[in-house]
Amino acid sequence: MRRRCLPMTIAGCGLLTAAALAGCSSGGSGGTGSASAPSHPKFVYLQTDGSQSYFVLEGDGAKAEAAKLGATVTVSNENNSSATTISDIQTALGQQVNGVIVVAPDATLGPRMVNLAKTANVPIMASDNGFAGSDGKQVPFVGIDAAAFGKSTGSILMSYYHQLHWSAGSAYMLLFTNPALPTCNLRTNAEEATVVAAGIPKSHVVTVPTTDNTTQAAFNNTGPVKTAHSQAKQWLVAGCNDDVAFGGAKALVSSGVPVSDVDAVGLGGDLACQVWGKGAPSVGFRGTNYIYPNGIGADAVREMYDNVVKHTPFPANTYVAPIQMSKSNFTTVDKAC
Repeated sequence: MRRRCLPMTIAGCGLLTAAALAGCSSGGSGGTGSASAPSHPKFVYLQTDGSQSYFVLEGDGAKAEAAKLGATVTVSNENNSSATTISDIQTALGQQVNGVIVVAPDATLGPRMVNLAKTANVPIMASDNGFAGSDGKQVPFVGIDAAAFGKSTGSILMSYYHQLHWSAGSAYMLLFTNPALPTCNLRTNAEEATVVAAGIPKSHVVTVPTTDNTTQAAFNNTGPVKTAHSQAKQWLVAGCNDDVAFGGAKALVSSGVPVSDVDAVGLGGDLACQVWGKGAPSVGFRGTNYIYPNGIGADAVREMYDNVVKHTPFPANTYVAPIQMSKSNFTTVDKAC
């Protein structure tokens, strides 16, 4: 297992929790490419929602690393579509790419994706969302230790909860989940466990399933929850990413909940510049855990290149570590803001 320190202001990568996504131990689920290594390999990087700023930055990191290595990577937006993902893998393999990197929209696609790559003798990797083949073995993974990030998000939530002097009797948690993605389940399960362990009654955690982790989906689904829990005076808001935490918080404030009664904490950090740096109205979005997406994209391409060109076995998992971010330090953590 590799853990990647981010090129930010935080020195060192502390020990993370045990790997939640156990990987396979060697050359990738599709093989290690041809015996004669290509001098200028071609890869595809299929992203579940390439319109989100997080994935744009991840793609930028992948392209920059590919250019440095003398490789080519084509980044594609799969628009949260399982059918498009499968179709694009088939097209890429037909065009004889040397490696496939996938942010899967649904982990159940794993066996089919792995089988396609294996049949073509092309290595396949998971980025951000882990998945496995039909034998149950996880493919090599680059991204985050989802449980560690979720635990950190829960800790930040409760830190603000105590600063705000709320009561467990009147505080409720709005938790946006995405059951189709194991990485989201690991994040939100850890968020819930951390909050409940810190004193919020489990009966006060309201789980709201989503399918696309978007701000709009969270915004649309918040109203009915608030109406059904009129006894709630304060709201903790979290989920799989920044988008749902911000969307839920925005909906609560738009419906009349005071900003002082909203404690929303995201995961990813990709909305920080918009929320804190561009004068957006405050909706109680108080913190997040920053993920360096450029680094994930770069790591994925570099590991694919090493496997295809140098026949270096894939690490089972390569993780980036969480960096806690708030309005007071976001420009230091994310220098692009």
